[in-house]
Amino acid sequence: MRNFDYKTVQLGELVVAVFDNAEQYSSDSKEVSRLAALAISRILRRAKMNSISPSQFTFFNNNERNNS
Repeated sequence: MRNFDYKTVQLGELVVAVFDNAEQYSSDSKEVSRLAALAISRILRRAKMNSISPSQFTFFNNNERNNS
């Protein structure tokens, strides 16, 4: 089982960190951009799959209002 250390960061900070990391794998700026874009898209796709959809969020908010 993997143990992940999740942390909330601003999107801009994530982009900078990913580009810095991609620069370690290539000195070609186009390749760095391609690697970074691929990594960011995968990160955001995983985050989207693991998040609560807006309809579920609305459902929870409506239940909280009805219970109070």
